[in-house]
Amino acid sequence: MRNRLFGRLGNMIKGNVLVALLFVAVAAAGVFSYNTITKINRRLENQHLEEIKTTPSPEPQQEPVQDVQTPQQNVPLPGSVQKQEKPRQTKPETETAPPSQEETVAPRDEKFRMPVNGKIYAAYSGDELVYNRTLDDWRTHNGIDITARHGDTVQAGTAGTVVSVTDDGMMGKVVEINHGDYTVRYCGLAEKVFVRAGDNVSTGQSIGTVGEITMEVAEESHIHLEVIRDGSYINPDLLLK
Repeated sequence: MRNRLFGRLGNMIKGNVLVALLFVAVAAAGVFSYNTITKINRRLENQHLEEIKTTPSPEPQQEPVQDVQTPQQNVPLPGSVQKQEKPRQTKPETETAPPSQEETVAPRDEKFRMPVNGKIYAAYSGDELVYNRTLDDWRTHNGIDITARHGDTVQAGTAGTVVSVTDDGMMGKVVEINHGDYTVRYCGLAEKVFVRAGDNVSTGQSIGTVGEITMEVAEESHIHLEVIRDGSYINPDLLLK
């Protein structure tokens, strides 16, 4: 009986000792862990403070300031305008100046001569359509046709200035002369002409010879004469009367 009592008491003491030892072990582990974590935190805090002390603070960046008064190219600022010197007038050279338009164009009262020795056989039609035998169609006739043999000389009807010498696919070789108040187109000349653009011509001066008019080859040999005033065709008969 007594042995059992002591046996149980011994077991209880052993059990309590084990519990106490386990508690002490757990407590020691907790204290150790706490101390370890505390030391780590302090180390991290000290390291962070050191980094803060050693890291230079960034300098404030200044935004670029735009100069709103920057002058534009070739535009002077107020108060900076310089007086422009007047160009010096040089004394004219002794060379003969080119004649003015008034000297090279025909006076209004000078009669326009027939450019070839022939007769008018196809008149100016204005807005009226006439039949073209070569093209087999109906169209306006913007000038007059004057009979002339192939190779005959074509003369300037009056004084003027040659505006252009061109090859026209329909009208052949064309010499255009400004006669002052109007411009005359001499159409259907041969390939070789005697004048060029810019030449001044006098009344009766030879400008070429009779050639061929592509759009009127079905007709007898002739030249085609057109007169333009203020940008519009007019009847050449008005100059010949």
